[in-house]
Amino acid sequence: MSTAGLHIEARGQGPAVVFTAGFGRTGDTWAAQATALAGDHHVVTWDYRGHGRSAPPDTNYTRDMALADLDAVVDAAMAAAGGGPALLVGHSLGGYLSLAYTLGQPEKVRGLALLSTGPGFRNSDSMARYNAGIVKVAAAAGLGEDTAHVAYHFDSMVIDRLAEITVPAVVICGLDDRPVYVTGVRYLADRLPQATLVEIAGAAHEPHLDRPDEFTAALRAHEALLAGR
Repeated sequence: MSTAGLHIEARGQGPAVVFTAGFGRTGDTWAAQATALAGDHHVVTWDYRGHGRSAPPDTNYTRDMALADLDAVVDAAMAAAGGGPALLVGHSLGGYLSLAYTLGQPEKVRGLALLSTGPGFRNSDSMARYNAGIVKVAAAAGLGEDTAHVAYHFDSMVIDRLAEITVPAVVICGLDDRPVYVTGVRYLADRLPQATLVEIAGAAHEPHLDRPDEFTAALRAHEALLAGR
């Protein structure tokens, strides 16, 4: 289905699970996990604006715009699942946006699964280096600056407010990922009030593609924890 130019795919019945991809990726990257969970969950994947089958943005695609899109996706998922908050699963940028979303709408989130995710930056130099890297990634992926804007960091809002995110979270990284992401995941595990750390050997920045069975098992274990609460 599509909401105002936003490409969304949904399948299965049960508690809502919303998957949000990393920058430059689409909802198709979650195919293994969506198939695994759709037997007993309502599973939703989506494409950012300017990615995959979603329409391009009319202006710079800001964090607030992406959060509004995520809100539309979550609302649709919750309605189709018969109500109740959703489990948000996010990779890299998708994990960061899931954290930001939970800060703004905690009543719609029952848990988080954060994969290869960092919390943002307080240090302006580190932030500038990261943004410069996003420029290169966007160029390599053929994405325009208006679309790439969603991945830039301009403040420390999320990292400053981690203690407010009290839903259970599993934070996952591949041990072969870049140090900035391994460090970011461990930082989240240490500072989120209810977090479990899972590190996957032999996986890099995309454990859901590199080691899909191990990642899916960690996701299933987290969902079982949430169901037992």
